[in-house]
Amino acid sequence: MRIQIVMSLVGKLLYIFGAFLLIPFIYSIIFETAYWSFAVTATITGLAGFLLVTNGHQSKSFSLRDGFLVVASTWLSTILLGSIPFMISGILINPVDALFEASSGLTATGATVIYDVDQAPKTFILWRGLMHWIGGMGIIVLILSFLRNLGADAAHFFNAEASVPKPGVVLPRIQSMASKLWSLYVVFTIICFIMLWLGGIDPFNALNYAFSIIATGGLTPTTAGTFIYSDNIYICVVFILFMIIAGGNFAVYYNVIHKGFSALISDFETRMYWLVLALGILITFIALCIQSEATHIGKLFQDAAFTLVSIQTGSGFAVSDYDLWPAAAKMMLFISSFFGGCSGSTTGGVKIIRLIILIKSSIIYLRKSIHPDMVQVVRINGKPLPDKWIQMTQQFIFLYFMIYVISVFFMTCFGLSTSDALQIVTAFQSNVGLAFANYGPTDTFSILPDGAKVIAIIDMLLGRLELFTILVMLHPQFWEGYFIKKDMTKRYTVL
Repeated sequence: MRIQIVMSLVGKLLYIFGAFLLIPFIYSIIFETAYWSFAVTATITGLAGFLLVTNGHQSKSFSLRDGFLVVASTWLSTILLGSIPFMISGILINPVDALFEASSGLTATGATVIYDVDQAPKTFILWRGLMHWIGGMGIIVLILSFLRNLGADAAHFFNAEASVPKPGVVLPRIQSMASKLWSLYVVFTIICFIMLWLGGIDPFNALNYAFSIIATGGLTPTTAGTFIYSDNIYICVVFILFMIIAGGNFAVYYNVIHKGFSALISDFETRMYWLVLALGILITFIALCIQSEATHIGKLFQDAAFTLVSIQTGSGFAVSDYDLWPAAAKMMLFISSFFGGCSGSTTGGVKIIRLIILIKSSIIYLRKSIHPDMVQVVRINGKPLPDKWIQMTQQFIFLYFMIYVISVFFMTCFGLSTSDALQIVTAFQSNVGLAFANYGPTDTFSILPDGAKVIAIIDMLLGRLELFTILVMLHPQFWEGYFIKKDMTKRYTVL
C-alpha cells in the first residue's frame, strides 16, 4: 500500500520532534522541578514513530500527493503532541486551549490563551519559544535538513509545505537548500540572541525573544511582552531589524554569501518588500502625526515602524496600544496584515511575490484588452514565470478569501460581532496573532468560545500551510490507490 511509504517517513519525522520535546524536560530537571509531562510526551512520540516506521515501507520515490500527505500528517500530529504537555501538567486543562496554544506556537501565529504568562513555569515558556522556532522555517524544511538520501523527489515535500512561487529554486537540490536555509536560520537566531542580551535582556528571555522574532511568531516570555521595551530605542531597533530580516527570502540571503549584497538588491521581490514596508510605515506615521503633538515625532515614528513591521511580517509584537490610534493608522495595520513577507521567509499572509504576480498579470491583461494580439509574459527578476504559477496564484487568492469569508461567518455563529470576527480571522489566517479591540495587544484570546477557537486552529494551520496542502486532501481522487496493495519495488508515476 502506498500509505506505507508515508507512514515510514512520518515516523522518522516524529523521532526528530520527540528529540525536541526532551529539551524542555532537560531544562526543567536542571533549573526547575522536573516536568515529566515532556518525557511522557517524548515517549509517546517515539513509540508512535516506531510503530509507523516498523509498519511502513522505505522508498526514494515520492509523488506530490505523498508530499501533501506527509506534510499535513506531520503538522497535525506535532500540534496534537505539542499540546499534550500543557494538558498533563495542568497548565491548560481544556484540550481546546492546549491545542490552540500548540497550534499558535508551531504555526508561529503568536496568539495565546494563557492570561498571566509570568505565573507559568519557565519550562513551558521555553517550549512555546521552541515551538515557534521549529515551525517558523517549516517543520518539513527542518526535517529535510536532518534526513538524507531521500532522492530528488524530496522536492515535493518542500513544495507541499509552501505553495508560494519560488523563482530560481532548483528542485533536485532541495535537501541541500534545506540545510543551508536552516544554517542561516540558526545563525540569525544566535546573532539576534546576542544583540538582545547585550541590550540588557536576561539570557532566558533573550533566547525566547530570539526564537520568536526569527520565526515571526509573537509569543513572549512575559505578560508585559515587548511593552516594557517601548522606551528602549536599542531594543526596538534590534526587534525591527530582525523582524524585517525574518520577513525576507532566506534563499536570497544565502546568495548574498556568494555574490555579495548585489544579490539582495537585484532581487525584485525583496525590493518590493522593502518598498511596501516603507510606504506602510510612512502612512502610519503621517496618520499618527495628524492627531499628535510635534514634540513626540521621534517616538511616534518608532511606534509606527515597530508596529507596522510587526503586523506585516506576522511577528505579533507591540510597544504601544495601537487600539488608541487614529482610524487611518489602524486601517493601515489591518491592510498590512494580509501582505506578509517574501517567499522563503518565516512570515504568513499572502506574500509579496503573489502581489507582484497579480499586479503584473493584471497590467498585462489590461494591455491585451487594448491590443488583443500582443504577446507578453510575467517576468520575475528578468525570467519568465510559467503560466501554472500565475494560475496557482489566482486560485490561492480566491481560496484565501473564500475561506476568510466562511471563517468570519462561523465566528459570528459563535456569538462574535462582525467587526471582531473580521479582525480575529485576519489575525489567525495571516498568522499575525494580534487583532483589535477586545483582542488587541493588551489582551489574550482566552475569552473566545471553544467553537471559535476550533475555527482559529483551522485557520492558523491553513494559513501556515498555504491552503492547498490541506484542501487538496478533501478531494476524493486524492486517496485513490493509497490503500490498495501493490508491488512496492516498482517506481510510481510522479504526479
